[in-house]
Amino acid sequence: MADVEVFIGDLRDRSFHYEGGDWNHNYPKRISPFFPRGYELFFSVLDGIYYKRLEGRQTDWGSHTCLMFPAEMLSMLEEYYKRETDDEQVQQLFQFIKQLDQDQQYGLVACEMS
Repeated sequence: MADVEVFIGDLRDRSFHYEGGDWNHNYPKRISPFFPRGYELFFSVLDGIYYKRLEGRQTDWGSHTCLMFPAEMLSMLEEYYKRETDDEQVQQLFQFIKQLDQDQQYGLVACEMS
């Protein structure tokens, strides 16, 4: 299995096309650090997309992108990281998300990295 990661991408990235586009490297430019425990979260995001709990789709051979506002990301991630709320990396991630424009959607990207 390839290395997998989860991160926040900028949907305004002109090289990214949510609808259609070339499936070679078609994911939004990463603006966040990689998420803690990305391997497990990768599969949780894919399940959310396929079971229609998250608005998202496959946009690249190895990546899936969800369209989310920061508050939606926080809600999902607070549930996912509920046992690690004191972890420094988790707290830094939450602070990063809180500083994003709350009225703008971002891409929550689950991506194979190799």
